[in-house]
Amino acid sequence: MIISMTGFGTGTARQATMMVSVEIKTVNHRFLDIHIRVPREYPFLEGELQPLVRGALDRGRVDVGVSVQNTSAGAFQINTGLVRGYLSAVEKLRTEFDLRENLDIRSLLTLPGVLQNDETPDAALLTELAKQSVREALEGVLKMRRQEGDALRADMLRHLDAIEKSAHSILALSRNMASEAFGKLRERLTQLLAQSGIDPQRLAQEAAILADKCDISEEIARLGSHINQYRALIEAQEKTGKKLDFLLQEMQREANTILSKSVNLEITDLGLSIKTDVEKLREQVQNVE
Repeated sequence: MIISMTGFGTGTARQATMMVSVEIKTVNHRFLDIHIRVPREYPFLEGELQPLVRGALDRGRVDVGVSVQNTSAGAFQINTGLVRGYLSAVEKLRTEFDLRENLDIRSLLTLPGVLQNDETPDAALLTELAKQSVREALEGVLKMRRQEGDALRADMLRHLDAIEKSAHSILALSRNMASEAFGKLRERLTQLLAQSGIDPQRLAQEAAILADKCDISEEIARLGSHINQYRALIEAQEKTGKKLDFLLQEMQREANTILSKSVNLEITDLGLSIKTDVEKLREQVQNVE
């Protein structure tokens, strides 16, 4: 099964005067790289949410944003020290960049940490609401990852079909490759040894060596095997990103060997086409979980 590492999801949970909202974005990464941003007042939430994310995702960079709204009727306090810091920063920007706009009271009150509620929320309730929101957001992420994965799978199959078609054409052309190469060799030797003649025994030996060097049947067979394994993996009910990447390395190796043995321009062009399709597959696999 192909699952993309690109995903997005949101979740919200509320009870009485407390509401927690979560936004999760994921992109490709070699490993699982989690970044959770929580309000500075509730640092304990990060440790509570990490296991949920790790339990749902295996690879990718994951950015989790958590916001908390507490609308209880408790007394609000202004963090005057923080306000001074904001105003000082604004004044510095105005002076340095010749700005004319002022920071009004409404904008100031919306800045993080300026307005604080004296009523401390129940930590257990806050944690539970945050977990509910994360679970909902993860469902959205996983749904999008599966949809993106289906699109990747369809595109991968097109490239695999193209590689397989090129491999079949190469196999058909290669049947005459040794005789063509031998004909060119004999022609050159005839020109070079016009007077002394050609030793039939030596020519037979060279023909045998040349035939062995031109034989690409094993490379085509291994390439076909890799294609079949690749198709099986994208249908398997498991995470396959790393295995697919390994198979593509092997397919690239076979294509390089075919090119090194080729003495036929058509085979060379087909070999280059295979390399191009393999490279496109490698780009796609970078986003597979």
